[in-house]
Amino acid sequence: MEIKLNLGILVLLGAVWASLTVTEESAALDPSLESTHELSALEDRWATHRDDPALAEELADAYLRLDRPELAVAALMTADDDVLSDPAVAHRLARGYERTGRLEDALSTSSLALARCGRALGVAGSSEATPVPEHGCSERTYAALDVHHAALARMHAWGVTDPRTDARADRAYGMAVRAARLVSASAN
Repeated sequence: MEIKLNLGILVLLGAVWASLTVTEESAALDPSLESTHELSALEDRWATHRDDPALAEELADAYLRLDRPELAVAALMTADDDVLSDPAVAHRLARGYERTGRLEDALSTSSLALARCGRALGVAGSSEATPVPEHGCSERTYAALDVHHAALARMHAWGVTDPRTDARADRAYGMAVRAARLVSASAN
């Protein structure tokens, strides 16, 4: 009798476990969606063209939209050195670092990207030690880098260790955007 009861309990536990595992999502991406095929095509192109800054930006943006910053960082770290020197690509890397909770890496990458972009544009006060990058940089990219860097610097000054969980990160972004709007309004 005891053996039958133990076997019955074991079968019941097995059935419960099987029902729980069947209902779990089996993949992070739905293979039937067009966006999954587009991402797959981007990844295939990246595998053979790691020297293309526009492709690096596009792939990193796709991963960041999917809330997979660790994949954005991993992909960008496999890029050619020349691609990583592009301020727009470095900005994506800084965003990936930030969204994985690596604030120190995000801040240093953002600082370098901002310095390179400022040097490319000839911004007053840009570092003479930073070489003029081979890649161009638009005013729009510079503005995005400046706001991102200001927010990261404020978080660092406030002692934020993980921007994903600390409410002060949102405040830092709000203050950085507000400051950028004030500067923009005063320029007009």
